[in-house]
Amino acid sequence: MDFDKPGRRERLSQLGFLMRHTFSILGRNGAILAPVFAMWAYATAMVAVFFAGILLIATGTGGGGWLLFGGLIMCVYKFFFYNRAELILSRLTFDTATGSSATRQDARSALAGLGAQTRRLALIDMAAAWINSRKNREDGLMGLLLGGLGEVWDLVNHFLLPAVAVDRLNLREGISRLKRLKDHVPETLIGVFGIDILGGVVGTVMGPLYLFGGLAAIGCGLLFGDGMPSAFSAGALHELSSDIPAVGAIGPDTVFNWFPVFIFAFVGFVLHGLFARAVTAIKVIYFTLFYSRIMHGEALDPGIRTDLEGYLDINDQDFSSAEASA
Repeated sequence: MDFDKPGRRERLSQLGFLMRHTFSILGRNGAILAPVFAMWAYATAMVAVFFAGILLIATGTGGGGWLLFGGLIMCVYKFFFYNRAELILSRLTFDTATGSSATRQDARSALAGLGAQTRRLALIDMAAAWINSRKNREDGLMGLLLGGLGEVWDLVNHFLLPAVAVDRLNLREGISRLKRLKDHVPETLIGVFGIDILGGVVGTVMGPLYLFGGLAAIGCGLLFGDGMPSAFSAGALHELSSDIPAVGAIGPDTVFNWFPVFIFAFVGFVLHGLFARAVTAIKVIYFTLFYSRIMHGEALDPGIRTDLEGYLDINDQDFSSAEASA
């Protein structure tokens, strides 16, 4: 077993491979996009509520605290909302793979009565999020163990989703089914203590945007600070230090304003949320089809079976070519 995380090139190659072949599945049933759009809308609204609260507080307008509280509630509820949307996405993917043109309402009807499973998945997701938030704060063995636990749950979660959505299994039954699935996992997907498919790809892609976008926002705050909202003004640079030299149009009397940084942070959080949900959707689709091929191979539509075999074999020639060209 390979205990190394996929590198930057391999992560982007995996993402490119899966995106190309995911579009072929989406082309057969546009309804698959409905839960993805729902997650995008929720992610955007959650960020907007938080930043609106910060804006109201910065400008001294009332109601900012309530908006922050509402954003906190949305941040907690997102685990339940996203898991429900992912189950719908998984069900729609399975129905499409078996030749059906199911709608979102059809998927919702098929998932009726699975509220308990959805809540349990959400609560475990909350625990996993806490573990992931702690792993970077711990050194040595504890950090390694926490990171391993987070990745094990990523593997288990993406196999449990189709087990619940397709076969309506409870979590205990779904975990027992993993014993049959584990022998079919492609080696290229194996990471630390489990599957690390697309692991860290969001940070890999968004990192350069944060770096260069943040520098550009700071530059705008320096060059145009005088004409921006006073609530975000940090004052003249000489107030920070009397030794600040003049560099071009920027000097000791230059007024720095945080407003561009605020706007960039808002856009950055929105883009991060959208991209993260897109990557999650690709993973849900992939693992649902993987689960369907193993557990319900006879139910797959013969017309798309060949395409699915190529899509699911991430170690095939297509992926190797993509990796070589990355």
